[in-house]
Amino acid sequence: MDREIFKGNLAGVICMILWSSHFPLSVFILASWDAVALAPARMVLAGLVIAMVGLALGQGHAMFALVRDRRFVVISIVSGVSALFFIVGQSRIDAVSAAVIISAMPMFSAVMGWLEGLEKPRLKLLLAIALTVAGGVLTSSVSAQGSGSQGSLSGVLFVLVAIIAYVWFTRQLVVRFVTAPDIAKVSVSMLVGAVPCILVLVTVLGAGRTVEADFSTATLAIIAVMSCVSVGLSTVLWLWTGRVVGVTVAAMHHNMVPFYVIVMAAAGGSFVTGQHIAGAMLVIAGAILAQLPVRRRKIAVTQPVATGNDGKR
Repeated sequence: MDREIFKGNLAGVICMILWSSHFPLSVFILASWDAVALAPARMVLAGLVIAMVGLALGQGHAMFALVRDRRFVVISIVSGVSALFFIVGQSRIDAVSAAVIISAMPMFSAVMGWLEGLEKPRLKLLLAIALTVAGGVLTSSVSAQGSGSQGSLSGVLFVLVAIIAYVWFTRQLVVRFVTAPDIAKVSVSMLVGAVPCILVLVTVLGAGRTVEADFSTATLAIIAVMSCVSVGLSTVLWLWTGRVVGVTVAAMHHNMVPFYVIVMAAAGGSFVTGQHIAGAMLVIAGAILAQLPVRRRKIAVTQPVATGNDGKR
């Protein structure tokens, strides 16, 4: 495997491990924070920290150029709306339904790539997507059993739209803004994407609804870690992975998240089953299959036979 491809996949693994830590941290934070308040706080904090890193690396000019780009601003707003839709959807459906939709990310990316003329629906890619989706669903179904959550069509639609919008957002940043630094793209997109989240929060407060938010030192520290590491840093690695190996393959890494979450929970006494491991193996197999080089048929070329002056061999 090419060294750059290896680094891209390694970034994808690290990215998903960091993103997986977001789930247990969110469970703790949402016990004392309203999701409508947490969404903008998380995006603003992550955006500011990543922006400071970008400025320190001399990416201020690139960040300023992205802010002035209307297309980038629109794409970033879509990412903010995606985050809001995902939070609303999560509150209305069970974990299994959410996992099935999320595990379909490689399929959504492949369809978008096909419509854009950037990817071809080869049998190998379709089989790889099927393996990763099956692995994601297989792993998620164990951890989600017994959740007792009631599903709803609206919840499914919210999560479905959120995931499709996020895949589209990622593809736009990777394909349309390929020359812009990943750190600059993440910082600006998060700060701009926080705008619709803030508008929703202001609307909710204006309607007279009470929004819970715990400002204790311990809770704020956990929010800072989740925002800067689980969200900010993981997004930088996510774009890096998508740029190097392609968004469709990067999305396949996302199906390992349920397994990583279970492994983290195992530290607290949970049990990792054979089904978890089998699901993880399917995801890994799919990601590897998608990146195997395509064998090209060798075309036989008849070379002229050297002859003497008399034309005989």
